[in-house]
Amino acid sequence: MKEWFLNSWDELLLSVITIIVGYIIYKYVVKIIQKSLKAFGKDLKAPKTVQFFIGIIVAVFVILILLSIWNVDLLPYITGLGISGIVVGLALQEPLANFVSGLLVMTTRKLFEGEVVDVNGISGVVNEIRINHSYLRTFDGKLVLIPNKTVWSGTVTKFWPGPVRRVTMDVGVSYDSDLETVIKLLQQAIEEEPLVVKEGVSNFIAFKQFGSSSIDFTVYFWVERSTYFDAVNALAMRIKKIFDENGVEIPFTQIVVNMKS
Repeated sequence: MKEWFLNSWDELLLSVITIIVGYIIYKYVVKIIQKSLKAFGKDLKAPKTVQFFIGIIVAVFVILILLSIWNVDLLPYITGLGISGIVVGLALQEPLANFVSGLLVMTTRKLFEGEVVDVNGISGVVNEIRINHSYLRTFDGKLVLIPNKTVWSGTVTKFWPGPVRRVTMDVGVSYDSDLETVIKLLQQAIEEEPLVVKEGVSNFIAFKQFGSSSIDFTVYFWVERSTYFDAVNALAMRIKKIFDENGVEIPFTQIVVNMKS
């Protein structure tokens, strides 16, 4: 062992240097990309994914150099695989499909880090896109790994394709209410609520149905992503307050029972 160590000292030293240089190049390339984007006034929108794939590319070059340093020829091993190679190829078919799909997902921007999406019924925020899987963090804190093949061939719904998003809120009033007054009060609530977006969008109220216990309207309004929950809560409280001040009743389900003697 000692003799082998002494005879292989040069190879070991070159290997260590190669790994260190590879790591430095990886860090330098990542930093150069970030600085270049900042120079153009843009941010790296998928930092984890970009860093991961740069690391893979650098690692492949490092491995090739290490094989060259140790004079390792892979050709005899590859030709010697024979039937086993076919088995290995079949086993790698799915990972390779996921890898290619992952590249397509990123290059076509079908998924993006930080996006709020729904992928085949699974909703959450895109955490990272890797070789075989896209990492989706659900709203209850779970981390779901979705195969990139499924992402590429599946249906992806983006909840925030722009800076604002339309929200619907159903409001029911009693049958004793004056409907024109109700619509005016709902419009007033929208206009007075500062968290509701009003520029460049259309907020409106539409009749929904004559319900079993109430006449129902749907309020359509737009909110920003950063204030989504605050805006929904604020508008609901404002509608309730305006209705109370003007004597408009929001009924609950009632059942009338007629007793026969």
